[in-house]
Amino acid sequence: IRGLEMAINNILSAEETCQTALKEMAKLAPKRDLEILKSIPGIAENTALRIISELGDIRRFNNPNQLNAFVGVDPQVYESGNLTAHLSISKRGTAIGRKVLYLAINQIQSAKKA
Repeated sequence: IRGLEMAINNILSAEETCQTALKEMAKLAPKRDLEILKSIPGIAENTALRIISELGDIRRFNNPNQLNAFVGVDPQVYESGNLTAHLSISKRGTAIGRKVLYLAINQIQSAKKA
């Protein structure tokens, strides 16, 4: 039982640390970008903050393909001679960025179904 109490206390402490970090992120995030993301049905403040923290200033991407490549969801292309094959996603970018975008997409889809 003592071990369980310690585990619960660790989880509660980690949750408190996470909430503190999110509050700090909210102070630092560009307000306009945060409000635009939150205006998307299904995107709450926490998800918007995570997107901003992973992508930074989205205006630095000239087109959607650059954003896709940055997070590593662009298709991997294999070329040999006359053969060109499109494989799975490249995964060159940040794994956390892919996870955050996947979470956001799922939340948007859930909001559309509701």
